[in-house]
Amino acid sequence: MSVHFKKLTLLSILTMAVASMVSGCKDDVSKTPKTSISDYPRNETLYIGGFDWAPPTTFNPLDLDPNFPSDGNIRLMYESLLAYNQLTGKLDPMLADSYTQTDSTITVHLDIQAKWNNGEPVTPEDVIYTFKIDSILPTAHRNNWKHIKSLSADSENHITFHLAANRNPLMVLNAIAETSILPKSVFEPLLKSAKTGKSYNMEKILEFKNENKPVASGPYILKNYAPDQIVLERTENYWRTSKYNGKKPAPKYIIHPIYNGNDNFNNAMVKGNLDVSSIYLPRIWEKTKDSIRAWSREEPYQLPSTITVLVIATQKEPFNNVSFRRALAHAIDFEKIKARAVSNYTPTMQPGFILPFGIEKKFFNKEDADEFGYSYNTEKAREILSEAGYSWNEEGKLLDKKKKPVRSITIECPQGWNDWIEAINVVVESFAEIGITATPSIVDYGAWDSNMRRGTFDLSMKTPPSEHSIANPWNRFYQMLSSTTIKPIGEDAFANQGRFQDSEINQLLLDIPTITDEDSLVDAYRGLNRRFMQTMPVIPVMYRPATFYQFSTKHWTNFPTAENPYAPPGNLVVAAGVSALWEIKPVQPQDNQ
Repeated sequence: MSVHFKKLTLLSILTMAVASMVSGCKDDVSKTPKTSISDYPRNETLYIGGFDWAPPTTFNPLDLDPNFPSDGNIRLMYESLLAYNQLTGKLDPMLADSYTQTDSTITVHLDIQAKWNNGEPVTPEDVIYTFKIDSILPTAHRNNWKHIKSLSADSENHITFHLAANRNPLMVLNAIAETSILPKSVFEPLLKSAKTGKSYNMEKILEFKNENKPVASGPYILKNYAPDQIVLERTENYWRTSKYNGKKPAPKYIIHPIYNGNDNFNNAMVKGNLDVSSIYLPRIWEKTKDSIRAWSREEPYQLPSTITVLVIATQKEPFNNVSFRRALAHAIDFEKIKARAVSNYTPTMQPGFILPFGIEKKFFNKEDADEFGYSYNTEKAREILSEAGYSWNEEGKLLDKKKKPVRSITIECPQGWNDWIEAINVVVESFAEIGITATPSIVDYGAWDSNMRRGTFDLSMKTPPSEHSIANPWNRFYQMLSSTTIKPIGEDAFANQGRFQDSEINQLLLDIPTITDEDSLVDAYRGLNRRFMQTMPVIPVMYRPATFYQFSTKHWTNFPTAENPYAPPGNLVVAAGVSALWEIKPVQPQDNQ
């Protein structure tokens, strides 16, 4: 599994919205003739892998699944106003140099030096039009308008986001950090050409592939591409150069080769043909001989920021029994998952839905974890079940309160996601120890996604949400537990797909975004995590990085690491991680740039 998982998940969220506006698939576009790899000096070229798996077809940022570098939170070509920094938990300047907050507004100040690569200034009108696009088209960020009432600007480059009635500054800040600002001069004519009456022809908008000299504000621009690679070239007049004392990013070129599987990406890393990779690379401690390492030289090697869970269909028998859910949590051998599924790239699991380290550590309460939590303990799982009226037959199979065998359950995940599949195998073995028969259900991505949305599963693997965000841990709880938009089984749900309901959790989720006092916020998260452990709506199984991060020092050095954390481990392309491009160094000296 790789970063492509995020793109697929995002695509599934908006499938229904786009279905009514778009017919047919994306057409293949003509490819620019590929320049030989030998034409790019190795000491000026950084090779990055793992963000695309198939021949590129579009660089239109309005597409739900555009190619690198127009996708997701990649900040090489299109920049956001602010950029989330995983190491500090704060928003770093990007197109905006500062922001302020009140109870009802968030105001950013657009840097007066900000320019597009054609030399024109980035203006408040560009920013406001970008967000307007998300309000009128089924883009990846359309849901941000649940939290934004309106935008306004003044003559001094201040842009004010007026909060919607639900007042959720966390999600508005998240929107500010995740939205790529687009040039109005390019996209307004495009939308006008696709408008009929009050509606827009999305298919016509997506005909624009944005492949010829894109207008963007970032440090790199699309140079050319072919079925097997995407080539970016440094923007020599990049406006933020002054922020780095006139220094340019070290690589003149960034190339993303296209491989069709994890093994090919990993083989390229071993050979030194890739410098940075977001692909899961097992047993990285053995790759030192190949000049490859990750963020840390010690376990867990990667820097976790998300929690992969087993989503539970809480409205179905036997999962509607909280004792049954708590017993399942005690039955799972988390250490075995850690070793077998992810090469120990996860710290030891602690109870709850808050990361007990890093930025979130201040919200984790060890006393509550000990009192209300869970750990791998087969006897404790049996005790909970026995107290709840369950029993076992002579073969050791679990019986319900009516002395009938508890049915076999299934655990789903997509085909090819080997780390998840191996985790499921451990869970199946663990459940067998308490008399529960479980069967892996390894299906294609579309079936997994459909079953998840419609609630037609027993247990299913998921990582919610997978991006770094200033809105976490609130957004993680909200995505999995809020019943404010709950759907009946059989209808599409894009959050709380386990159909869990709890009034105490709902109230805390309403309160937390508006709390400004730090002590009160800690207390609120303590209550939220405690209630999570009491009700067990999902079962956390491993901590994960948002994207894996490993690098080769055969051709480039001075990458950010745990020992030298001058930038977050964002593969030098994601959010605030792009700052590392100014600090890495070629092994062989470069000619004067």
